[in-house]
Parts: sequence; structure tokens; C-alpha cells
Amino acid sequence: MFVGLAVWSEISSWQAQVSRMNSYLEQTAKAIAQHADDVIEVAKQPLVGLVLQVRNNSDTMLQKLELVRTMRDVTRNSPYLRSLAYLNADGRLIESTTNAFSAGVDLSDRAYFIHHRQSEDFSPRADGPFKGPVTNEWFMTLSQRLNDRNGHFAGVMVATIDVRMFINFFKGFSFPGQATLAMIDGDGRILVRSPMDYSAMGMSLNQTPFYRDALLKKSSGNYPYRSPFDGVFKESGYYTSQATHITALVAISQKDILWYWIKLSKTRWLFSLAAMCAAVVMTLRLMHNMAMARRDQMLIAARDAEFQLIANASSDLIEKLDDNGIREYVSAASQSVLEIDPGELVGKSVFEGNDAEAKQYWSEALANIAAGSSIERLIFRRTKKNGEKAWLETVITRVRRFDVGSGMVAITRDVTSQRLLQEELDRLANTDELTQLSNKRHFNTQLRLRTAEARANGTPLSLLLMDVDRFKLFNDTYGHLPGDTCLRRIAAETSATIRHGTDLAARYGGEEIAVLLPGLNEEEGWDMADTIRQRIAALEIEHAKNLPWAYVTVSIGVATLTVHQHESDEALFVRADQALYKAKNSGRNTVIGNESNLAAQTNSAA
Repeated sequence: MFVGLAVWSEISSWQAQVSRMNSYLEQTAKAIAQHADDVIEVAKQPLVGLVLQVRNNSDTMLQKLELVRTMRDVTRNSPYLRSLAYLNADGRLIESTTNAFSAGVDLSDRAYFIHHRQSEDFSPRADGPFKGPVTNEWFMTLSQRLNDRNGHFAGVMVATIDVRMFINFFKGFSFPGQATLAMIDGDGRILVRSPMDYSAMGMSLNQTPFYRDALLKKSSGNYPYRSPFDGVFKESGYYTSQATHITALVAISQKDILWYWIKLSKTRWLFSLAAMCAAVVMTLRLMHNMAMARRDQMLIAARDAEFQLIANASSDLIEKLDDNGIREYVSAASQSVLEIDPGELVGKSVFEGNDAEAKQYWSEALANIAAGSSIERLIFRRTKKNGEKAWLETVITRVRRFDVGSGMVAITRDVTSQRLLQEELDRLANTDELTQLSNKRHFNTQLRLRTAEARANGTPLSLLLMDVDRFKLFNDTYGHLPGDTCLRRIAAETSATIRHGTDLAARYGGEEIAVLLPGLNEEEGWDMADTIRQRIAALEIEHAKNLPWAYVTVSIGVATLTVHQHESDEALFVRADQALYKAKNSGRNTVIGNESNLAAQTNSAA
């Protein structure tokens, strides 16, 4: 029994370790794919602007020189773009920010040029990987078709993104052993691989079992495979972006997982071995005693002793309960799991010491057991004696026939570390790295949810859109590092002003911050916006070119969804954006509400 339970426990522990690692790999792949989406989305914005500039203003030499200057400014100011290039309708290079002397090079044989010349689709196209002929650096391309004023093909605008950016982002994650990253495009070609393997760049995987059995069937999941590069069998997690169709694959060898599990299990194995030796000694002694006493009574006592040895040897808390949830037996692991001595728990109900939510979970589980269920699983939070919050996972099994009595057996383990890891991954996926506010993706999701909630509950919802006045001049004057510091201070002041746990502040893009204020009507939303404006102005961050104040100020647009309105979240956002536009054109350092056009303006005299 003991050996069987020990083997079963270790097999379950190994399977749980592999399952946890697979979950971590999949979450990491999702974070990398979403990061790639963000990079490509940010890179698209200047590309679209340049396309419009070429179409509308590229006739004169002066306008062409202005285009060249704009391309270089965009490349210099973008944290993601490696370079920009402009090809005419014949495929010849007009301008490249990488090499000013490469003009005239014929690039008409490039796949992206052929695609845009044949297709009238204006959607940007991601392609790659490519290797720079001079720098030997690997990069991806993001290209878009150009049309002239008559709608005819006029060339291609191409942006390049350094693949090392994705590799550096991947290195920020921690793994036991050496993990592998691969980014694969929608056609199955490898765009990025870490550790860097030049022979793998551009390799097609569309004939591999992974592509056929995994990518074509599910957009995310786990897939075990043998690496074609080093022949090692690996566990992997993958996630395919619905926006860019780029798949992020993160893999780690089963050998590394095994060694990591062994490292975690050594202490438990030592205790198990000691318990096994004790069980053997006890069994021999019981066999001797059975010859001198009644066989059946000694058999029951032996089994009872074995059950307690097994329970006490386990690192999980094992409890025997009667049909009402009263503890009849508690293993020694209660000291480590609950920080309570086993003797203090025997005879007490499982409801004691738990909060209302945990009591509800236990009540439902016991009711299901009483109704005929053979096994129930519940996860709940419990406060230990030292005040520490812990997440516990309990599996309750109905005992139908057992020598030591009927009732239930509950096995409880501490899963706090796994829970915190999952919460941290979720936080990283929804947080802007610079300002530590929510990112644009999380804000858009919350805007939809909270707009729907406000309409359903008949409560108001205010939306603030805030923009730093003349921020480009701030960066041009003081540099981008002080600019980042300025944004962090503004974000911190905004977070300190709004209601914690109720309102949501997010960096929507560049120097623009959006704030959701559930339950605040038009006047209250305007008051909150003006408080934020005043507190940011009170920071007096030097900005010599933001006249007449000479310090950093913000303009804020306010829009409110009232209980009588049924507009969409997009319409609410448009109204806030229109109010922000009015604020920027009304002298700046002001708050304008979309509905009432109320405004608070601060001038140099004030």
C-alpha cells in the first residue's frame, strides 16, 4: 500500500510538474506573441502615415526631401523600427534610412514587392526573415502598397524590425535549464529562433507533424516533439496571434524538467524512504504479534497504523472526515500546510477557520458528496496564523468501504506559488512596461465590459482622455530618457488621484492616457479630470517650450455615458477624443467635457 501510494504520488507529482511547466510555456508563448502584436501594431502607425504623405505630397523636390527627413525622424524616434525604405513602381530603391548611398538598387525581385504590385490590398504585410548584406543582422519586414492620386501602383514603403528585440524580450523569462524560442509566420516559416541558429532562419515547418497536428488544429496549446536541430525531446507551449498569424513557440527539454523536478523532490524522497523503512519495521513487528493474538484484530490495527504512517509521510495534508465534515484524523502535514497542530484540528469541522467564500465552497462540495458524487475538487484561500494568505487545493474522496470506517478522505496541498505565478503572468500581459499602468489591450477589453455593465445596471460611466501638452517639444528639448521619466511621474500622479480598485488608468499610446470612472456622472467625471490636471501641473516639471506656463501640463477630454444613453463603447471613446481635440485647440492645460463643454483653463496669471 505504502509503496503503491508513494509511486502513485510521485507519478502524480511528475505529471503535475509537467502540466505546470506546459502551462507556463503556453502562457510565456502567449506573452511573446502579444508582444510581437504590439511591436507590429506600433510599427504600422508610422508606415501608414508615410504612405499618405507619399500619395498626397511627393511631387516636388522639396516635398521629396521632406519625406526623406520624415522617414529618418520616424526611424530615430521609434523604439521598434530598424530602418525605413521607399521603392518606386519599378522596384528601385528611392530612399533608405540604413544606407543613403543605396538609392537606385533594384529590389523588384523581393517577395513583398511582387505581392504589393499584384495585390490591391493596402494591409501591411509582415515577411522575413532577412539577413542584412552589410551588418549581417537578421530582421523582419513590414511593407505597404503605395498608390498615386489616380489609384495606380506607385511603389512600396518598407519598414524593418530587428529580430533581436524579440530574443531580448524572451530572455526576460526564467526557465529551469535552457529554453528555446521560435516565432513562426502563417506559412510555417521560422522568423526568429533563440538560441540563434542561422541555419534555422527562414526554414519551413509546414511539412512537420507540429505544423499539421498542432498549428492547423488549435491556435494555442502544448505539443511534445523531438527537435530537428539537436535531436532532444522537448515539451512546448505555443500561441498563435489572431491579428498577425504569428505563432510563438517556447520549448524546454524533458531532461531539464526532470532534473528540476528531482531537485524539488529530494527532500520528500528522503522522508518517504525513512517512512518506508519505518513501515517495514512496523510490519515485521505486527507479523510477530499476529501469531500471539487474534488475527483479525491485529490485521485491522496494522492497516490502521499503515494508513497513519502513509498520511504522516506525505507532504500533503491528509484528513479523514465523517459525513458531516468533522475531522476524525489529521496528518502531521497540517503543521506545514495550515500552521496548526494536528491535535487542535481533530474533532473540529472543516468550516472552522475559513472565510465565507471558502465555507460556501466546502458546503457545495459536501452536498455533492452526499448526493452521490465520488470525488470533489475545490480551490480556496485561507489566512494562516501569521496572517499570510495561502491558496489551498483540496480533493475530497468518498470512502465506500474501508476498514478504518466510512466517511470521506480529504487531501490538501498548498498551491500558492502556482497561483501567484499565474497572476504575475496575467499582470505582465496587461501592464504597460514604462508607466506600469494598464496597456491598450487591457483598456479596450475593460472599456467594452464596463460600458456593457453601466448600460445593464443603469449607472453612469465617465471616460477621460488625457494628452501631455507639447510633449514632442519636451522630448526634442530634454531627450527621450527625461521624457520617459516625465510620463512615469504623470502616470504615478494619475494613479494616486483616481479611486483604487474602482477606476482604471491605462497608457493608450505615446503620451496619451485613458481613465475609466465607473459610477461618476458628467460633473463628477469633470471634477476628477480637473483634479488630475491640477495635480500634474503642481508637479512643476520643467518644460521651457510649453508656454505660457514653462512646466508640463495636460489637456483632458471628458465623455460620460448617462443612464439614458445606449451608445456603444466606440461612440463613447469618439466623444472623449473629440473633447480632447477641443481642449488641445482651446489653449491647452484645460478640461473639456463633451456634453456640457465645461472647461477649466489655467493661464500664466493663475
